[in-house]
Amino acid sequence: MTEPRTLIGGSGQPPAGLATRAGDLLQLLRSSPAGYSRADLLEFTGMARSTLYERLDALFAAGLVYESTPLRAQRGRPPRALRFDDRNKLVLCIEIGHTHAGLHLLSLSRDIVASARVPVDIAEPQEKVLNHVIHVALQLLEGRQPVGAGVGLPAPVDPLHRLGLERSILAHWDLQGLQETLEARLDCPVLLENDARSMAVGEVRDPLESLVAVKVSTGIGSGIIVRGALVRGAHGAAGDIGHVRIPEAAGRRCRCGRDGCLAAVASGRALLAAPQFAAYGTLRQLVDACGRDTAVRAAVTEAGRLLGRALAATVGTLNPGRLAIGGLVGVLPDFLAACRQQILDDAFEPSLMDLEIVSADSRTSTAVGLCRLVEESLYAPERIEQLLSDRTG
Repeated sequence: MTEPRTLIGGSGQPPAGLATRAGDLLQLLRSSPAGYSRADLLEFTGMARSTLYERLDALFAAGLVYESTPLRAQRGRPPRALRFDDRNKLVLCIEIGHTHAGLHLLSLSRDIVASARVPVDIAEPQEKVLNHVIHVALQLLEGRQPVGAGVGLPAPVDPLHRLGLERSILAHWDLQGLQETLEARLDCPVLLENDARSMAVGEVRDPLESLVAVKVSTGIGSGIIVRGALVRGAHGAAGDIGHVRIPEAAGRRCRCGRDGCLAAVASGRALLAAPQFAAYGTLRQLVDACGRDTAVRAAVTEAGRLLGRALAATVGTLNPGRLAIGGLVGVLPDFLAACRQQILDDAFEPSLMDLEIVSADSRTSTAVGLCRLVEESLYAPERIEQLLSDRTG
């Protein structure tokens, strides 16, 4: 699958002359859920009528555009809205975590049609984990064919496969092989993305919003959106704050092999590894005990404070309008409150103006973000041009 476009959502009425190809025309139609009339499209694009109709015919033939209800009541025959045809199109979204995988089937309008959650052990061989996930995915699909699939992974994801995974939990995985296997078994294009970045995309409320989404579960990661654009960095490692070194973690060995990483003291893995919590077998059990075990509550509060110390620098650097904290640990009220207070204490006042620090919607944000990214990739103008060229060829 081609790398997804980085702009999330539409930006209102398009400027004149925007669409020059059929792919651009479809992008314009996708920007307006209500659709546009042919007259609107002529005005926006500046195309000759014959050129516009020729390109619309190609989009109609490919099942990408349809005529919807009349736009407004008037004498004579009212103009009908032309809309991007998102009807009956489904995207399979898979979030692979350290101990569980969440699978969701979404419509292009972001409605969740079906869901499943299955235990996995990401430390096991890739083939074993993948076979289990695919088996459940095919059951979830029940014979339905998705237009594409998105997979969120707890590791840096480089679209060009130039960044190694040697220091990540997926050091023994082959992402290119993972993508090829999924595409063959699911019979659709597959997009791979970091789970925290996917969550950030799913948290976007406004097309030009700037936000940072942080996922704190077994590990720690974040996704960055700047004025609607997803920031991946040069090699897909942007937002990997779990491996920022902090003084409070001096001498503590991180899973990546270094000492002093934030994840070594503030992640779910670090909390669960504390000797005083040996009675808790899983992170879920530890999290559930936060309300009744004062020692767990104190440890969770301290982890939130340490994350806030690291995020204060992020706030000062990026000046986001919103911080959304999610994940199994991140949504705990004590964790979030301590994180928020530390940011307010440490960050420079101008960067705190109107800043929201809130819980992320951990139940759906990653799936919604993956769905958006898959759609942006599937219907990118360049991909549509290739599709139409293949059809005519």
